[in-house]
Amino acid sequence: MPATVSVLIAAYNAAPLLPAALAGLRAQTHRTWELIVVEDGSHDGTEGLVRQFAAEVDQPVRYENLGRNRGVAAARNRLLELAEGDILAFLDADDVWQPTHLATLLPGLVRGHALVFSAIERWDASARRSLGTYSPAPALLALPRRGLFVHSFIQTSSCVALPRRLAARTGRFDETLQIGEDRDFWFRALADGGTIACTGTATCRYTKHAASSMNRSRRVAADTVRFYEKHALAGDIPPALRRRCLADARWTLARLLRRTEPVEARALAWRAWRATPWRPVLLLWCLAAPLFPRRPSA
Repeated sequence: MPATVSVLIAAYNAAPLLPAALAGLRAQTHRTWELIVVEDGSHDGTEGLVRQFAAEVDQPVRYENLGRNRGVAAARNRLLELAEGDILAFLDADDVWQPTHLATLLPGLVRGHALVFSAIERWDASARRSLGTYSPAPALLALPRRGLFVHSFIQTSSCVALPRRLAARTGRFDETLQIGEDRDFWFRALADGGTIACTGTATCRYTKHAASSMNRSRRVAADTVRFYEKHALAGDIPPALRRRCLADARWTLARLLRRTEPVEARALAWRAWRATPWRPVLLLWCLAAPLFPRRPSA
C-alpha cells in the first residue's frame, strides 16, 4: 500500500501565493496524501481557499487557525500534532512543487534515510524569474550533522520529507527561534546518526523575496547565536569547530549592534575573543572605543 504523506503548510497572510502551492500539490503523481494547513493568526482569505480546495479533491484536507500570530515554529508544531501520515512533507505557502516531487522523495525514505530532500529552483518573486537551481555539495551529505552545524544547506523546508516516527522522536520545533528553526529541527533529527539524501532533481521552486531589513538581519544573527549556544556541547561536532562557529556568530551580532547597543556588542565581542584568542582582530575591535560611540544625551 502506498505511503500516506502528510503535506504540512504553515500559512501567514498567504492567500496571494497559496493557490500556486495548492495547484502543485493537486498535480502530484503520488496521490496518497493528506493536506493540513495551520494559519498563524492571519485572516486574509486563506481559509476560504483551503475549503474550496478541499471540495475539489478526494484526499483529506484539514484547516486550523492558531487565533493569533505565534510564529512559524508554533504553526509547525501544531501541524506535527495533527499529522496522521507515515511521511511528513513540509510546503511553504509561497513555494511550488513539480508533479513528481513526492514520488522522487519517497524511495530514499524507503531505503532508510532519515531525511530526504530535493534540489531546488530558486525563484525571484520581485522580478519573476529563475535564479537557477541549487543542490548541496556531496561532502555536506556525507557528514550531514557537521554540514548543518556549519551551514544551513537545506535552503527551504519545502524540499524536505521525513518519517513521522522520526519527527515524533525529535520533538517540537524550537519556538524561541524565529529564523532557522527548521535547521535546528533537522540537526536534532539526525542526532542518532541518521543519514540524509538529496534527489539531485529540482522538483521544488523556492521563492526568494526582497532583501531583508536591518531588523531581520539582526534577528538572523541573534538566532544564529542562539543555535550555536544551544548545541555548544554537541559531542559529534569537533570542539574547535563548535567554538569557532559560536565565536563567529557572536562577532557578527556584535558588529550589527555596535551603534545601537554598544554595551551588549562589546560583551559579545569579548566572549568571541575569549573563545578564539588566536584572532587578535577581535581583541582590537573590543578595545577600539570609537567604534562604540556614546548614546546621545536626552
